[in-house]
Amino acid sequence: MSEYLTKEQVHNRAKEAVGKSMIELNNGIPLLNSKNKNSIGDIFESWFGKVKDSESRPDLEEAGVELKATPIKKLKNGQYSAKERLVLNIINYNEVAEETFEESHFLYKNNTMEIAFYEYLKDTPKDQWTIREAILYEMYKNPVDFEIIRQDWELIKKYILDGKAHELSESLTNYLAPCTKGTNAVKSLRTQPYSEQKAKQRAYSLKSGYMTSILRKYVLGDEKVDSIVKNTFQLEENNLEDLVLEHFIPYVGQTVQSLCEKFIIKTSYQANYRIVSSILGLSATVTKEEPFPRVEEFEKASILVKTIYFDKSGNNKESMSFPSFNFIDLSKQVWEKEDGEPSSDWHNFLLDTRFLFVVFKEEDEGVVFKGAKFFSMPEEDIEGPVRKVWEDTVSKLREGVELEAIPDKSTKDGWKIKNNFIKKTDKMICHVRPHASQRDYSVDGRYADKLPVPAKWINKPDNDNYSDQWMTKQCFWINNDYIKEQVQDLIS
Repeated sequence: MSEYLTKEQVHNRAKEAVGKSMIELNNGIPLLNSKNKNSIGDIFESWFGKVKDSESRPDLEEAGVELKATPIKKLKNGQYSAKERLVLNIINYNEVAEETFEESHFLYKNNTMEIAFYEYLKDTPKDQWTIREAILYEMYKNPVDFEIIRQDWELIKKYILDGKAHELSESLTNYLAPCTKGTNAVKSLRTQPYSEQKAKQRAYSLKSGYMTSILRKYVLGDEKVDSIVKNTFQLEENNLEDLVLEHFIPYVGQTVQSLCEKFIIKTSYQANYRIVSSILGLSATVTKEEPFPRVEEFEKASILVKTIYFDKSGNNKESMSFPSFNFIDLSKQVWEKEDGEPSSDWHNFLLDTRFLFVVFKEEDEGVVFKGAKFFSMPEEDIEGPVRKVWEDTVSKLREGVELEAIPDKSTKDGWKIKNNFIKKTDKMICHVRPHASQRDYSVDGRYADKLPVPAKWINKPDNDNYSDQWMTKQCFWINNDYIKEQVQDLIS
């Protein structure tokens, strides 16, 4: 029988771990020499005298508390965010098909969790990582979140009942996601009750965006941000996606000019994003750097708003850009961990993210709002062409990017520089190219980043502006023709 019989006793013991290093929690045993070397979560459990198991009951059943440890990371802007999703219990497809949410193994095990946040420090030994804070998270105490999590659970169950467990993916849901757990090998496939087709083993998880919101609310005490859902009554007949899309329906077919007049938007800069913000009834101030305000539900569900512009001919000239990546950091990443859990930043981002595409098109009367829709990139696209582009990029960074200087009188110094990263013309859903229009191959250049190994130059210009070890910052782009396919129904 456990010595921890109440939630308060569990929480008090967890608070005693705050400020302690992993080696202290592990009784002075270095992680490399410990049976717990693979999981800081195991070390946190051992702090309570708990032996690791895979039971469907809470870790400390008498107190009704599940124990979890999860990493946080410091961002470039100084803020903290969750490093990854919080993986919960394995989804047993056969059992879930027979359960109700209220009586589910998921709710029984995870309704109350003691969550320890530890800081991930890339260049510091794990032994020295410390517990930054511990909180008692009770799912039902936030009624709106609880209802959205229930809807997510019901959607996962519906896929199982429809014989489509093999079609589950993380981006289908809002807060509670069915993440992969186990490699793609045959041994990690599981039977499902209403289909002969086996499905990947999956586990329930709370999305990284949701974990970041918990961190910022309960630990960092961040300021309150705008929300779409004001109370649970709004979720009685609709899910979060429907509630968002309902806002846009009355404005379909109206021109940008008329919408700017209606919402008193005086600046043309980022006007489309400001229109979206006004349609959703958001009150936060926007800036040139952040034209769309923070939204509680969007942050928790990893929803990213993107406006798309089409000309009169129905062409969207621009591919969709994302933040530039660090060459050295990317070269050290792997696509997925040994257990099949996503690992790389780009992999995690695409699995987690649901895009809210808001579409505008040039017509005779001006630029017209055509509608909005949610889009999640299918896993077959992520694991197919997108993965190939990512692996190709990492391979070239590790082996040396090929750079070729070609005489070009239209450039400032008479040289055009080509590289061998995958391009849009390769038709691979995404491609790699610079985010900024400026090019830079100089040491410590403003628009340059250091390479993990020297570049392989062909016809390298003989001046100090061209280094072997530095090249223009690059980022992943989603191809414009792929984006057009996803919103074709709104513009045709």
